Amino acid sequence: MNAVELGATLYVPAINTAALAMAYGSINDLRSMVVCLEDAIRDDEVPHAITSLSNLLASLAKNPSQLKVYVRPRNLQMLNHLLQMPNIEHVEGFVLPKVTTQSLPVWLTALMQSEHRIMPTIEGEDAFDCAALARLCDQLKPYSERVSAVRIGGNDILALLGIRRSRYRTAYDGILGNVIRDIAGTFIPNGFSVAAPVFEHFSVPDVLRAEVEQDIEHGLLTKTAIHPDQISIIHSVYRPSVHEMTEARAILSQEAPAVFGANGSMCEPATHAPWAGQVIKRAQAHGVFDPEEQAGLRVA
Repeated sequence: MNAVELGATLYVPAINTAALAMAYGSINDLRSMVVCLEDAIRDDEVPHAITSLSNLLASLAKNPSQLKVYVRPRNLQMLNHLLQMPNIEHVEGFVLPKVTTQSLPVWLTALMQSEHRIMPTIEGEDAFDCAALARLCDQLKPYSERVSAVRIGGNDILALLGIRRSRYRTAYDGILGNVIRDIAGTFIPNGFSVAAPVFEHFSVPDVLRAEVEQDIEHGLLTKTAIHPDQISIIHSVYRPSVHEMTEARAILSQEAPAVFGANGSMCEPATHAPWAGQVIKRAQAHGVFDPEEQAGLRVA
């Protein structure tokens, strides 16, 4: 699956009474969601969360959703329990929390008899260790066709340092930016998609918009969201401009020269073709930039 199609993946606590409606399109343009039974659920809420998930699975069995629905288990024991639940085959896959070089092989072994897709989440000390990131990448390579995206747990990573995201600056302005670059630089060249971390301050849309622009510059074309209002903003930034589309089509043309100029920039198909291909995928998934719509979002 092309990870660009995930768009902004909304995390929803399993006990959220609106989760079922979200799975059936109550949020405009939502493409994917994660039903969370981990950090978004207190210990005493776990039985309620499992019951809510069971009800959602029963509904999906009767009426499949157009969304890609993933489930984030609390731990390996819970994953094994979920794999035995009726109708679990009707979810797209699982988000694996807090994977490490030690735990990832155990998670993967538990899923060997399953056809579910996976989204491992890097959110521990390994995020600061390039050698550990390389080992995680090697461990995932045999399962690459099942990996929808490698997710970055930004808040958990920052918690290791006792700090929190600023509402005034993007992730790339602080230490999290270094982590994102290391993870992107490790996994993307090896064929994996990487999902950008959440921006938790949903009341600051301009900073979110600026962060998504930087996500794209780093090759991250899907992003975690924690509030419905973030969906339209994220997707609006994913839409390439008319100029980008013109350049991308020119670069991918079979008649393209080895190097040429367009819109005041050098275009070199030998090096720019991967970028051009991603621009086309973004347009196919999200459409092309509409200046009037973007202006409306800024006013809102």
